[in-house]
Amino acid sequence: MSHQRLIGLSAGVLGAVGVATLAVGAHAVTGANLDVAGSILLFHAAALLALANGDVQRLRGLSALLFVAGCLLFSGDLVFKAAMARSLFPMAAPSGGVALILGWLSVAVGALMPRRP
Repeated sequence: MSHQRLIGLSAGVLGAVGVATLAVGAHAVTGANLDVAGSILLFHAAALLALANGDVQRLRGLSALLFVAGCLLFSGDLVFKAAMARSLFPMAAPSGGVALILGWLSVAVGALMPRRP
């Protein structure tokens, strides 16, 4: 499977899980930060979709990897806390947040790099 297809697949899965997370937060488990988790997933699903379908960008794979890892850690920790009343592991959500920030910085650096002819 190509990187482009794998990134697109990740976008679709994160988007679907984001919508489901928001629905559970709205109807079943309120006040558990599921709205934050769902929003992070949906925002980054759109970013991954742009990476998958955009012009060939330098650092695309690194950006996508950081986005997926960050979403899994950040949103995963919030969802796990809502379901199990405990964290995935200490500093899971902050680690995910750092990965998301680094993913966005990777997008920025990739945009500044010269394009290959």
